[in-house]
Amino acid sequence: MDIQIGIGIGPIHFGQEEESVTEHLGLPESREYIEFEDALGDGTKVLGYYGDGLVFNFDSDDDFRLSTIAIREPGHTLFGTDLFGLNKLQVLTHLAGHIDEEPQEEVHTEDDAPDYLLVEYVDQSLFLWFDADTLVEIEIGYRFDNDEPVWPKKA
Repeated sequence: MDIQIGIGIGPIHFGQEEESVTEHLGLPESREYIEFEDALGDGTKVLGYYGDGLVFNFDSDDDFRLSTIAIREPGHTLFGTDLFGLNKLQVLTHLAGHIDEEPQEEVHTEDDAPDYLLVEYVDQSLFLWFDADTLVEIEIGYRFDNDEPVWPKKA
């Protein structure tokens, strides 16, 4: 499917409710609710379509509308190219032709996991995760204007 920054992936758009996603993709392989740390009752519903490498989050802060999408497997394109398996330089070179924003980088380290490099295009709500210099996950979210969500227009 085609990844559209600020919009969604394929026929799935930010702001949709869970039922709309399952109408397009069928029932997920997993469904869970994760409570946010330090948040009284706030959390996110997570739908996992692992065969397609897709995870959809519906945050309580957004009235359980689709707020983020994680893409974890090849077969999905961003600006016409499947970026999975490419190194950081290849990915950033491709994106430089389409995004007019300097990315920010941050290393995430955990005791029991390998180091991951997060490359963020904050204004685009685009987050790229690299393991050993190879792209392993793309996360996208809706855009903001003056701290207010900008939901995609319905087709």
